[in-house]
Amino acid sequence: KTMPAVTPELFHLAAGGDADAMGTLYAELYPEIKRVARARLAQAGGVTGLNATALVHEGFMRMAEREGLMGDTRVQFFAYVGKVLRSIVIDFVRARDAEKRGGGATLLTLSHADSAPDSWLPAVDVVALDQALERLKLIDEGMYQTSELHFFCGMTIEETAEARSISTRTVNREITKARALLAEWLDVANARI
Repeated sequence: KTMPAVTPELFHLAAGGDADAMGTLYAELYPEIKRVARARLAQAGGVTGLNATALVHEGFMRMAEREGLMGDTRVQFFAYVGKVLRSIVIDFVRARDAEKRGGGATLLTLSHADSAPDSWLPAVDVVALDQALERLKLIDEGMYQTSELHFFCGMTIEETAEARSISTRTVNREITKARALLAEWLDVANARI
């Protein structure tokens, strides 16, 4: 049996809330979505009790509940998937750490699209990083979006520029600024920036 091709029309239909299109996208892109999920879990240093398969399935359930995907291109789809998966990891860590009554903060390292560790920032507490990102969002929404797409969705500079409809120079500038702010807020000023 021949699988249907993932076409721009399929992304558009899914973005409009077409359940069949969403199901087809999920099935067709499952290996790529699972790769993103593994990267999110690796960033969190391996979250006990949460594996890539469970993360992907929870992500799909959250996306399906929202009656349509955000974005109607492949790049926008994966940006959205990355955001949803990150929020699930953070929610899971918060709930687990709350059960431990504040003990055992989970550390996270940021990575580039090629999954190599990003040496600008050492491992930091997942929840502290999420709070720093929310602070960044209040200061500069665009810089926040760029940071999320590049660091958490694993997009390259070019993909980030395409997703945001900005130049690669702007992406590089925003990433440089975001690194400096996050390093300062997370008290990792000695990190190589």
